[in-house]
Order: sequence, then C-alpha cells, then structure tokens
Amino acid sequence: MERGSNALAAMQRICSVRECCKSEILNKLKRYSLTGEEVEEIIESLSNDKFFDHSRFAQSFVRDKSSLSGWGPAKIRWSLRSKAIEDEIIESAMLTITPQQRDDKLNSILERKLHTLKKEDREKIRAKLIRFALSRGFEYEKVLCEVNRLLANFAK
Repeated sequence: MERGSNALAAMQRICSVRECCKSEILNKLKRYSLTGEEVEEIIESLSNDKFFDHSRFAQSFVRDKSSLSGWGPAKIRWSLRSKAIEDEIIESAMLTITPQQRDDKLNSILERKLHTLKKEDREKIRAKLIRFALSRGFEYEKVLCEVNRLLANFAK
C-alpha cells in the first residue's frame, strides 16, 4: 500500500494547489500502477476530505476559461462535459458569467483578431472573424451581430 499512500499524498498536494476534478485525478493516478481498489480508496479519501469538488472545479474552470482564455459558453460546456462534470453543475457554474461579460469578451477577442488580419477583401475578413469566434465557442447569432458591428465601424 506504499504506492497507494504515495499516490494519495501526491494527489492531495496537487488538489491543494489547484482545483481538480475526478477525471483529472484518475488520469494522474494512472502513472502509479495502482489496482482498481486502491484507486477507488484514494478517490473516496480525496472526496471525503474535500480535496476535490465538482461544483468548485466547474466554477473555477468557467471563470478562468471565460476571462483568461476568452472561451465562449459552447466551448466551456463541451470541455466540462469531456471531464465528466454533470450538466446541472455545468449550468450552475455558467451562471457565474453574466451575458454582459460574455459579450464584452467576444467584443474584445474580435477586436484583437481584427487588428492582426491583413488588409484584404472585407468578406474574407468577415469570414475569418466569424470562424475565429465560433472556434472559441461563441454562439453564431452573437458572433454575426458583433462582427457586423465591428466591420461597420472599421475603417479600411
């Protein structure tokens, strides 16, 4: 059980430094060659001692990805689902970001992207901006509206 106690201590250190979810912990535990029973004991111990909590993780993830990485709601939801976070927790965490904050972030990333594009055909610029914002996970209707507004104000 020494491997198990070493793994538990390592996971406790990791979880005390940053928020983690169960799937991330399981991935990190793979390098320890533990039995399924040992892994379950470690997960149970971490959960009981509140080293990880999916609600806390989701709120932190939403806040960081939205404000720091400039991700839109669709990309954030997809990423959280890929980490096996429950939909109710995801939707609750998404409420921490206001529609105004999302709109401001969309505007900000589009303005920065616009200034990096070469001066070319307005339709090519428009298509590039739309693709860029969609790849960041923003809704098509909001992207289209913001791109049209930006290009109307953008002097060639």
